[in-house]
Amino acid sequence: MLVEFSVENFKSIKEVQVLSMVKAIGNKMPDNYFDSRALSVPELLKTAVIYGANASGKSNILKAMFQMKSILKNSFNKELDENIPITPFLFSPLSKLEPTTFNISFVMNLPDEEEYKPTLVEYGFSADRKQVYEEWLSVYPKGREQGWFHRLYDNESKEYTWSESSFFKGQKNTWKNNTRSDQLFLSTAVHLNSKQLKPIYDVLMDNIIIISEDRIGDKLTKEFCKNDERDKKLILSLMQSSDIDVDDIVFEKTKINSIKFPKDMPLEIQKELSKRIHEEHVDEVFFIHTDEEGNDVKIILHDESDGTQKMFEFSSLIFSSLRNGGLLIIDEFNKSLHPDLVRFLVKLFNSEQNSGNGQLIFTTHETSILRRDLLRRDQIWFCEKGKEKSTNLFSLSKFTSRDDGREDIEEYYLHGRYGAKPIISDLIFHDSKQKILEEVDK
Repeated sequence: MLVEFSVENFKSIKEVQVLSMVKAIGNKMPDNYFDSRALSVPELLKTAVIYGANASGKSNILKAMFQMKSILKNSFNKELDENIPITPFLFSPLSKLEPTTFNISFVMNLPDEEEYKPTLVEYGFSADRKQVYEEWLSVYPKGREQGWFHRLYDNESKEYTWSESSFFKGQKNTWKNNTRSDQLFLSTAVHLNSKQLKPIYDVLMDNIIIISEDRIGDKLTKEFCKNDERDKKLILSLMQSSDIDVDDIVFEKTKINSIKFPKDMPLEIQKELSKRIHEEHVDEVFFIHTDEEGNDVKIILHDESDGTQKMFEFSSLIFSSLRNGGLLIIDEFNKSLHPDLVRFLVKLFNSEQNSGNGQLIFTTHETSILRRDLLRRDQIWFCEKGKEKSTNLFSLSKFTSRDDGREDIEEYYLHGRYGAKPIISDLIFHDSKQKILEEVDK
């Protein structure tokens, strides 16, 4: 469960930008937020949407979280001469020389007096392409901070100063000695068998799913359906609830045409290879429809509409989030999906059906999401670039509610009252108009 994410000096982001899932003041739309049951953690929101003009940096907020995960995942196995994949803000001479900082706080179950309890965890680091300058991890099992570890690079001594909590156990000196200046201590400790840190690492790796592609393939959903017939019925129900005309979903191996092997290949090897190819040949997905005479019509998935394919591909991630919790982040969620379908999925997260309190964060240009019956003001975020060409992220809740909260947010946004819209000017062709006229005269 995400509480807050912040990033500084990354791509179009210069100053610290914070995306918070903490509920602001007001108890409207109670289905849209929940109690994490972690001490000292306010109620959290189930969904958030980010709007902004093209090139405003809204995708960079999500990319920053993805990059934080990627750096952590690959840190232990990083080659010595390999750069840390970080791109600072490039429109400032000072920023290009400064490290990038990521920080994330979230709620997860951690053991406390032999019982697992929802606990606030905070992790972050500062680094440039060559080294890590600072890294920290704190947990709050009693609502008070336990700083498990903190490393800070001293430019004068060219060494790290370390502070640790007695609550943090294990071969700490071994892990420190095996962490290079261009590596993250959390990654090293986990790979060297820190059982205490591994659950935290696993949550960051497995419970935060970030999708930046329009299409992700059908492999995940196929496995989801084939593991349990009840799960397949859930997927089918979601498709039908989304007004997709399908009566059943089946999986079949398509026929493989005769395989041609080199003439000089031994027959036994040909038979073995042919057997493996047939065994490993993946199932294809077929949707079963009913024609006007009541007969079944089987259509392979890749012949269905783009929106239907996308819904099928994303459906397993949606149900995993709703059932098990975790964070699902999708860039440009509206691509290939009808606006009503996007609203339907957002409503699904903001409902009692979201039993695991999964969270959905997405970017979009589709403004029907802004209609007042769907989201609270604190669930709506905007991105825009300032005079320094840097990204500013802000919530609608920073604006005083007009008309006692009855304003038409969609209409106000389209008319630029909240900012975060492109400023389009007249297109000037300079000399081209004269040149075109000259060509016509000829």
